Amino acid sequence: MAERTEERTRDANSGSDLGVDVGTTESVETDVAVGESGGAEPSVTETSTKDSGSYFSLRALLFAFGAVGGGMVLGGLIPLVPFTELVGILLGGFVYGLLASERRYVELGLAGGVSGGATAVLSLLPQLAAGLNGTRLFAIAGAVGLVLALVGHYFGRDLRSGLTKDL
Repeated sequence: MAERTEERTRDANSGSDLGVDVGTTESVETDVAVGESGGAEPSVTETSTKDSGSYFSLRALLFAFGAVGGGMVLGGLIPLVPFTELVGILLGGFVYGLLASERRYVELGLAGGVSGGATAVLSLLPQLAAGLNGTRLFAIAGAVGLVLALVGHYFGRDLRSGLTKDL
């Protein structure tokens, strides 16, 4: 069995002696394996670490609002049970995490927080007109919506990872 004695990673910006384009963000790993006969045979493997772009995507945010909004509509269809819209936020985050190919926690957290806060404020509009503090209500419901969306997204991604992983 081969034993790894040395591992060296070269960054794409450090040089192009291995035929790596300097403008990309790919890294090249060079492994030196020592065989059973004692001789060293170098092997070059390329690992793609291309960044998918930025950390925030407006398109992903719109899809997140659609998933969270759809979950809230489905949750709101359950009669006589309070706070089912919040369960809908969890469901929307779960479905988004199950279907999305990338991690989009920022977009989904923003969509869950804004949607949760707006729903709480709009559902208690008469009480707000009577003098209830809407800022505190928005902040609490927004924080709950944010946490539920992130938890749903995490478990959706976890299920997707389990379904697509080789056994």
